[in-house]
Amino acid sequence: MERGKIIVLFIPVKKGMMEKMESFYGDILGFRMEEGELFINNISTVRGQLQYSRVKIDPQKNPLFQFNVVGEFPEYCRLLRNQGVEFEFVAMTPGGYMAKILDPCDNSILIECDSFENSSDFDLTSWEEYRRY
Repeated sequence: MERGKIIVLFIPVKKGMMEKMESFYGDILGFRMEEGELFINNISTVRGQLQYSRVKIDPQKNPLFQFNVVGEFPEYCRLLRNQGVEFEFVAMTPGGYMAKILDPCDNSILIECDSFENSSDFDLTSWEEYRRY
């Protein structure tokens, strides 16, 4: 990428939901938050920006964005669910796991994992949202 270029992902926020969205992306998903912006690990050229918007993104279509988890996907999903995150689906595929979640403003996010590592032996198959592809 050319020096000085930054990619900004605008994340629509419903009126009155900014604090809840900052908590979701910062406290629950674990992104570093600074003044309404989320930073992706140590990648300084990509960031998300929470902005009030009346834009309605259909969660049934493509997700707003996606990110990968390195391992322990079932345990990660369990922790998210325990914090009230709503799952559209959780799936085991030939290449690993994936899940589609909704943020508090109903934006969908895809989470993927290339590993079947599960040292906690937590089983996702009992979840209503579980699929196997």
